[in-house]
Order: sequence, then structure tokens, then C-alpha cells
Amino acid sequence: MSTQPQYEIEAREATEATVRVTLGHDEFTKCLDGVYRRYAREVRIPGFRKGHIPRNVLESRFGRDAFLEETREELERKHLPEALIALDLRPVSRPRVEVVSVGEPDPFVFTASFSVLPVIELPEIEGREVAVPPAPPVTDDDVTRALAEVQSQFATLDEKDGESVSEGDIVRVREGEEEWDTRADGEHPVTKELIGADVGADVAIDAELEDGKRFETTLRVVSLHQVVLPKIDDELAKDAGFDSLEALKKDIDEKLTSAREGRHRQLVETAVLDQIVDEVGVPLPAPFLDDLVNEEVDGIRASLDQPGSGTTFEAYLAERQMTEEQLRDEVGTVVERRLRREIVLRRVAVEREIRVEDDEMEELARSDAEAAGEDPLRFVGRLKAEDRWSDYRMSKINERVLALLRESAVVTATSVESTQGLVIDPTKGRSSRGLVIDPSKEGEGT
Repeated sequence: MSTQPQYEIEAREATEATVRVTLGHDEFTKCLDGVYRRYAREVRIPGFRKGHIPRNVLESRFGRDAFLEETREELERKHLPEALIALDLRPVSRPRVEVVSVGEPDPFVFTASFSVLPVIELPEIEGREVAVPPAPPVTDDDVTRALAEVQSQFATLDEKDGESVSEGDIVRVREGEEEWDTRADGEHPVTKELIGADVGADVAIDAELEDGKRFETTLRVVSLHQVVLPKIDDELAKDAGFDSLEALKKDIDEKLTSAREGRHRQLVETAVLDQIVDEVGVPLPAPFLDDLVNEEVDGIRASLDQPGSGTTFEAYLAERQMTEEQLRDEVGTVVERRLRREIVLRRVAVEREIRVEDDEMEELARSDAEAAGEDPLRFVGRLKAEDRWSDYRMSKINERVLALLRESAVVTATSVESTQGLVIDPTKGRSSRGLVIDPSKEGEGT
């Protein structure tokens, strides 16, 4: 029998695989001897020097089975990763190991079963017909609304004549030694108590906040203010960094047009991708899917229950009138769609040999950093420090795959915007574990 380790795929289904590892008796014995030597060096037994404890003494103290078990575990830890690399398999669940042959005196044989992502067969990509709403043209009303937003950014506060607080007033209040401005809002549980109060008056607040907690304090009405909006003219445009009002309007028009065209491109890409996903019928490993759903729900819980969030996980469920199980079902639908999209995107990248090389990565990162007003070196360093460099590479590969799908599609216009493909941007969001892999290094066994 060969003394070399033998790795083989014992069983393979769409989302499950079992590998078989066979190790010669000599290798098992060598590893067992190493375990004995390590114990002899590390344990203390009266009457024996460290490193010189006989094997029979160790066995009498710990039992022979303990050394055999540790030897098997050590060989499993060493050879299972090597077998997965050799067989080009990437588990997406914890392997379930079973010993077939104990290694004395026969070879040591064990199997490992785990979930894997499916290898799918892609249908024809080119010429797919999809119907999406066209990008709406930018109107004068759109520009006017955008100008109003610019106007509000340069608004100022002026003193307001009057002796009492009215709905919508900006009120300077004092609590102890602290002062701040707030808007008197009849719908807000705290600031509605200020309406009608005179300047200089103390207002006792006893309100129930949105999270159900009581808020009690006393606020003094110091003064009243009003928002003063500047004129929409050349001076406003200059304050916003433009030479004239016409230049500002032109910039708004261009940005709105670009955003709507980008939205249209995304609709086309998502429609083509989902058409392929539905046609292929991508099977998913249930344990992996459950893990992803648990991660998403736990993330929602953690973000809501942290101090300063303003609410709790239980309050969030109550507001949405759903149970945690219903939330899991909702999240599961989104995660399933996202995972199937990622599998199709990756398969297209492999078949079409779409990749992003290291030198391109640096250039793309530099461009993205500059567009975000961030130092490129710091941008790259942050991605790598947060272990998101592979995610970033995959997002760039996905962008190229989606562009391929869009450019190869036959697009017809529709007045009804489908929501099926709008649950999540396939190039954004958390990457599913096991999918952050450079397709250029991926084989058929994945």
C-alpha cells in the first residue's frame, strides 16, 4: 500500500460532499510517537525528569486511549485542510468527521462530510429580453426641488418677534446650565409641550418616549427663532461653489440624469441576473443558509439593542407587528435571493474569465478613495485591516459581470417597475461566507 496520504471524494451531491482520507500506519505511528514525546516534556510525574518519562508510565497515568485520540485529532487537523485543497473543495459548514479505521494496526482512515455550494450550469446569457421602466427625464420641477434643498443648506436662524411658542418655531431652551435649539413639533412627545409657552417661562416636561421610557425635566424657553432662507440667485450658487445660478442648475441636471441612468442600469442588471437565477434554480445548502439568516438576525438585534440606538429589538418587532420567527422568514427570503445571485455571478465570472488583477485593484481603490474624498493609502489600509480586501475585489468582479449581463441584454421599456429584483443590490451588502473568492483561482470542485 502506498505510504503517501490518499485523498478522494467519496460522495458528492449538489450541496453536500464527503471526502475520505487514508493515512498509512507508519504515519500514524510517527504522529503517535510525537504525542508521547510532547507529554513526556510537558507533564510532571514524581520520580521522573521531564522528557524522560517512559511510555508505560504515561499510559498508566492517562490511559492509552487518550494518546490514540489525540493522535487522530492531530492528523485530522493536518490532513483535512490539505485534502480540501487537493480536491478543490470549499466547505460552507463545519465538517462532520467520522473515523473509519483507527490506525492500529491498519491504516488510519477518516471521512469528513460538509455542505458545499453547488456547481451550476449556466444557460445562454446573450440576447436575453428584459422589460424595465426607462430612466425618467429630469424636469424643471426636479431641478426646483433640488434647488430648494440647496437653499435649506444655507438657511440661517434669526430672532423672531413674539411672546409665545407656536407650532414649527425654533426654540432656544435651557436645562440647567445647558442651552440648545429645538423645533416645536406638535407630533413630538417632548417639544409639543413647549407650544403655547411664553418666552422666559419654565415648562415642566413629563412625556413618554417612543421606546416607552418616561422623560421628566424642566425646560426654560429662552428665546424664539425663525429659519430664514436665502434667495435662489447667483449669490446662493456662489456660496455653493458655482459661478452662477445657471451653472448650479446645469450641475443639478447632470447629477440627476446620471443618477437615474445608473438606476436604470441597475434595474436591467438585476432583471437579467434574476432571470438567470430563476431559470437555473440554484439549490442551496440548508445549514449554510440557516447560518447566514442567524447572522443577519443577530446583527439586527445587536444594532438595535446597543446603547444609543433609540429602540430595542423587541420594540422593533412590535412596531412591525411581527414575531422573531416571521422576521427570520423575511430575512431568509432576502438571503436566499442574495446567495443565489452571488453563485450565478461567480459562475459567470469563472466561465467568462472575468477577474481583477492586483495592480488593477490598487488603481480602482485609488479612484474610489479620491471620489469619496479619502486618502487612497488610508482607504486601502482600512479595507485590509478590516479584512474586506477580498470583498472589495469580489465587488469589482461583480460589477464587470453585471455590466456584461446588461450589455448583452435586449431591453424593452415597461411602465410598471417590478420590485422582485429590488430587494438588494447584487454588488452590495455583506458577502456570504465561502463566496469571497477570486474566480480566477476557482476550480470546478467548489
